[in-house]
Amino acid sequence: MTRPARLLSVTLLTALLVLAGCSTDGGDTTAPDAPPPTSTTTGAPSGGSTSGATSSSATAPTSASSTSASSPTSATSSGPVAGRSGTYTVTAPTGWGVATDQAGSVQGIDLVLLSSSKVAGFGNNLVVIVTPGDATVVAQELEKGRTQMGQAGRKVSDAPDVQVAGVTAKGFQTTYEQQGVNILARSYAMARSGKVYLLTLSSSQQDGANALAQLGRIVASWRWTAG
Repeated sequence: MTRPARLLSVTLLTALLVLAGCSTDGGDTTAPDAPPPTSTTTGAPSGGSTSGATSSSATAPTSASSTSASSPTSATSSGPVAGRSGTYTVTAPTGWGVATDQAGSVQGIDLVLLSSSKVAGFGNNLVVIVTPGDATVVAQELEKGRTQMGQAGRKVSDAPDVQVAGVTAKGFQTTYEQQGVNILARSYAMARSGKVYLLTLSSSQQDGANALAQLGRIVASWRWTAG
């Protein structure tokens, strides 16, 4: 019997975002770009499939102390970049690059985008995990993720739904402190063609509005290429 993509995936996303965003260089305070027209909206779930999900075997790091961020491996603002799954492409905002290699061989990691600018010592970044699953799994695992984050002492609240190329991603946000940085992590999940896509955007709390604007740019550029 297959097991659903456990809340480990949601926890793993937030842990990886801390690993990607934290740095020991003190951080820049570059002024954020002006936000574009938002691509977020509230709505009912759509998409999904009937296939079951399989469990991830990755172990989430418990803190960011063992890793500091390096620069993105390549700039992608000039054109689209594909996730490892080959099912979509996105175009990174100006100043962002691909940092997928920083996640190593963690199972399910499909794409990591990282800003080269830092606010309060933290670089905005987005981690995408892709795993088999359907819309039912999305609802179940988001609820489990919220519960676990609350039990870990993080403040959990609702996040507006996000439209991603015709599919509604539902999610929540958490705030907490780690390595002296006040972090805001927004976690979303959606299902399409037998796959669950878990997206988590992380930023310093001070740069939360700009991070959400950057996410708007990313999801506005999202194009499905398979399935």
